Amino acid sequence: MYGACLRKDVKRPISRKAEERDKTLDVRHSLIRQLGELAAELTGVRLLVVYPTPSGWEQIHGDSRADLQPRFCRLVQSSPEGAKHCRMCHILMTVAACGGGPAEQRCHAGASVMVCPAANSSSESVAIVCSCMFVGAGGWEEARGRGKKLGLDLRELRKAFLALPKLDETQRTRLRAAMRTMSEAVRLIRRNAALEEKLATAGAGVRSHIDLEQWIKKSDWVPPRTEEGAGTPLLIHAVRELIRQRPELPLSVKELSAVARLTPNHFTTLFREHVGMPFTDYLAQQRIACAQRLLRNPTLNVNEIARQVGYEDPGYFARRFRQKIGLSPREWRNRQADSATRE
Repeated sequence: MYGACLRKDVKRPISRKAEERDKTLDVRHSLIRQLGELAAELTGVRLLVVYPTPSGWEQIHGDSRADLQPRFCRLVQSSPEGAKHCRMCHILMTVAACGGGPAEQRCHAGASVMVCPAANSSSESVAIVCSCMFVGAGGWEEARGRGKKLGLDLRELRKAFLALPKLDETQRTRLRAAMRTMSEAVRLIRRNAALEEKLATAGAGVRSHIDLEQWIKKSDWVPPRTEEGAGTPLLIHAVRELIRQRPELPLSVKELSAVARLTPNHFTTLFREHVGMPFTDYLAQQRIACAQRLLRNPTLNVNEIARQVGYEDPGYFARRFRQKIGLSPREWRNRQADSATRE
């Protein structure tokens, strides 16, 4: 499992350009609903679309039947901490799938989950994630440990765990096919939305529909990226990619290790072994690097840049920046401006 955190608590202004870009991420389409309902009818499993927005991460169900969510999932999510870990689980699985391809993973609560990438480019992470499935009676001990930490009724949780959908190989094959189909549909819908926006801006008029069809026929699907670095665990790759894409997320060793079903010490050791530095140092390094890129834009003020890279306190951001770079953010920006002028 390599989940993720849907960032509802990020409070930062959204530019007009960001709002326009967000339209291309809207996958609330009748085709998605129909495919989701078909998958549920064939397999009894619910499908989610997980995707980023300028203000955080979103997830929508591919169907309209709330009763399809397994009771096991509802029990885990009844705890605020469990709900937070489920959201984190979905995001990390999404990022991992877009780096490593379709896979079946163990979720943070010990159940089985399938995930299929649905991104249109290497700079984003969008995926189809199914609801939890049964992984065998032996998996109960792991689920029991998670339930105990969350303070859940273990007898009720065990009943719900044993009642999770048990898919035979035929059903699994159908589920994989349904997820691949929905993945292609999400790609197509989002490409259509992006192209229609572009054509509308360009004043394409009545020819836009014909142009759109021709563009789709000529466009090649972008294959999922391969994992970077031979021997690097997919979890570590997913965490690094998530930080690269969204440095402002409030990621912590405690939360990531819980989602990965590891102890904090194990996660810390694994991350240092494959990245060469502690997680907190790497997170700070990437945030400061992102801040340097943003500081080159003179229209952004330092306080806003601090928030965009994950520091709610501009003063703390300035201190961290000086520790890493040797200059304050404003001093660094002014020096870059002076260098550009001299050139």
